[in-house]
Amino acid sequence: MSTAAQTLAERIYELRIESRLTQDETAARLGISRMALSHFETRKRRPGILMLDTIADHFNVSTDYLLGRTNERGTSV
Repeated sequence: MSTAAQTLAERIYELRIESRLTQDETAARLGISRMALSHFETRKRRPGILMLDTIADHFNVSTDYLLGRTNERGTSV
């Protein structure tokens, strides 16, 4: 997969670890299975646009940050 996919997977994983959440806890909060989250973190699957937005909201970061378009985590209003 592309570098963007690798960045996305790494950032989802890093944000989850920084939040001290297990895959089960994070998946439950996102409304997905643990396996789906695992696939996002290991680049076996990419989240759709709605899930990407949900993940960004959950971790209070921008979708641009998740996608590696910026290193600024915060969302601007």
